[in-house]
Amino acid sequence: MDEFPSRTALKSYSEQQDSAAGKHAEPISLSQTLIYYIEGNKWWIRVTLRGPTANLPLNNTGEQPTTKRERREFFQSFVRRIDYKWLPLIPYTVTEIILGDATAPGFERELKLNDASGTSQNPNTTLKCKVREDPLSVAYPSCEEYPSFRQINHKELTVSRPLYRRHDTEVIRKELENLKYFAGVPNIVQAVGVTISPHPYKSFGWDTGLPPVVTGILLEAYPGGTLQQVLSDRRVTEYHWKQWPIQIGIALNRFHEARKTHMNLNPSNIVLIADGNAVLIDISGIGGVTPEWCAPEVLGDILPRDLPFEQRQLNDVWAYGKLLSEIASQIRDDPYVETLRQVADGLMEGDHQKRMSISMAIAQLKST
Repeated sequence: MDEFPSRTALKSYSEQQDSAAGKHAEPISLSQTLIYYIEGNKWWIRVTLRGPTANLPLNNTGEQPTTKRERREFFQSFVRRIDYKWLPLIPYTVTEIILGDATAPGFERELKLNDASGTSQNPNTTLKCKVREDPLSVAYPSCEEYPSFRQINHKELTVSRPLYRRHDTEVIRKELENLKYFAGVPNIVQAVGVTISPHPYKSFGWDTGLPPVVTGILLEAYPGGTLQQVLSDRRVTEYHWKQWPIQIGIALNRFHEARKTHMNLNPSNIVLIADGNAVLIDISGIGGVTPEWCAPEVLGDILPRDLPFEQRQLNDVWAYGKLLSEIASQIRDDPYVETLRQVADGLMEGDHQKRMSISMAIAQLKST
């Protein structure tokens, strides 16, 4: 008996459907994520089958699974039989093993299967696979990249969104860059620290020197909730609301002076602190956009985040104008509202080259 017998721990299973096919058509691919343990080490693996399950040499009955549950059970029984030790598994990430697609990128290998006793055997038909790093795997930033931030163990926190997607790494890096740049700046979100954990894809048990990785950011608490909540509840007049347009404008102007843009300015990304002052959050600039809060000219084939700085800046200006218009829509019998509407109209000018600048808007708001 081996001193370190191998075993697999199944994780998530997924299917990809052809959008043009019928509802009950067989999926175009199946994927099973698992962890493979051997000799004190562990490897994250995703096995992907492209094409019908009939291509697998496991079903001797001639009947193909028709429901998702049947396909999952069938495919999981197959991936348990793969002898992974013969494959060039990639450490500190997720290895994808692709079956049924000879054109897929990666190194071609022969797939060996184990029988029920655990003995390695080859099926009558040689199975080929492609092996590569899973393009959906996450590259976690090392905590050593951010020495200026306080490090907080992830076990001390409750995470609001535990899922971590590949794009999140780029967003976190940019958010931390901007949090460091705007540290101490009023009306812009401030960080308490970064959450860290052992590397989720750590492969070798003997590797005790691997630094923890960043899995999230802990921000200061803002007990007043979001401006969106205030607008939805029609409670604007319960606050010193006249300070908000100026505070938000000054914060946004600080971005533009640093040749940075927000790109998702909307009431959900404005929070209120205990004294009612406004704070701008979600400051990576690349985390995504809200289409109804984008200037008309940026909603094209090019991703808004990929536009030149000047166009992104004008988008922020337009969104700032819409924000002022939303605030003004809830105010009655106050002469300041007319100024707010005039400024909003100038910021949302259809000809983007003629839009009022944020600095001019702030000056007009302060002079009233």
